[in-house]
Amino acid sequence: MTVLLYRPSLDFTSGAGQLMHMQLRALRAAGVPAEIGCERGAFRFLLRSGTAARRLRATAVRVTPPGRLLVDHGLCAPNAAIVFVHNVATEANEHLPRADWLSLSAAERNFFAELPASTPVIANSRLVKAALVKHFAREPVHILVHYPGFRSARFTPTRAAALRSKARRALGVRADAPLVGMITSGDFAKRGLDIFLAAAELIAAVRPDARFLVVGSKQLPAAAREHALFATGRVVYRAKRRDPELWFAALDLFLYPARFEEFGMVVSEAQAIGLPVVTSRLVGAAECLPPAYERWLCDRADAAEFAERALALLADEAARRELAQSGIANASRYDDRAYASATVALIAAQKRRLK
Repeated sequence: MTVLLYRPSLDFTSGAGQLMHMQLRALRAAGVPAEIGCERGAFRFLLRSGTAARRLRATAVRVTPPGRLLVDHGLCAPNAAIVFVHNVATEANEHLPRADWLSLSAAERNFFAELPASTPVIANSRLVKAALVKHFAREPVHILVHYPGFRSARFTPTRAAALRSKARRALGVRADAPLVGMITSGDFAKRGLDIFLAAAELIAAVRPDARFLVVGSKQLPAAAREHALFATGRVVYRAKRRDPELWFAALDLFLYPARFEEFGMVVSEAQAIGLPVVTSRLVGAAECLPPAYERWLCDRADAAEFAERALALLADEAARRELAQSGIANASRYDDRAYASATVALIAAQKRRLK
């Protein structure tokens, strides 16, 4: 039986696309026949990953292809043997109401209404598991949490140290200037760019030597470009790129102010290189931080609280060192190898159940 990993719109630059690629490689390495399927994005996925994807319409996979164990990564196939949930628009809309999420929310309700109660659903955080129970009345016993894995070869303390001087020069930031950054792929509204800038203002008022970095999307929103911190050069912006580890290496503190984030791979990436993180419990990846972070996490995305914690950490080298060391020691539990092993075990268990 061949495992078919399916998502209607496939993009290797997205977190879901990279996780599917990790799963594919892990299954094949374990001797399990596997392929990726999609309706859109196959050619670009091939160019960026070197992996061919099978083109299948989303309507076609609603009837499981013969000889396939269907794994749904797009909430589109209620007949799937396993469903991975990467986003929950219904929950996100409660934290940031948006018209474009209303149709996605309706689609989610329809999907889970059709999905058999016993189908294993894989949430990417306990935050998402709670949302699935709350909004769609899923039974907790049938929801497993598998934390997505970061790319362990790219995010290491040694590599970050080697890249630091190059990154600082590229940004025009002095070697001794405290640099606080926000790095994301995009969707600045959901990820809280306005909250980051509000926190940066508060930090800058106390630490005139601090500088700030924003990375993500192809360009800044117009409102952000007009912010005073950009005009004075205190904040530097860079568009997203394929090697974000360069910009991570430049930072002294990673501030991730998302209003709500189902997971947030950037938090795991920061942890892996020993970069202290300031974020909230409304970010799923905060669940992957070690116990040393308990007193540093905010309950919600609040600029004043973020600034307070950031200033305290910038002033406390011992605390930063504790978070860095405990994060590095903890990171391997959530890397691509751990994620791959969990996927292979999950597929094997499901195959046994279906025999």
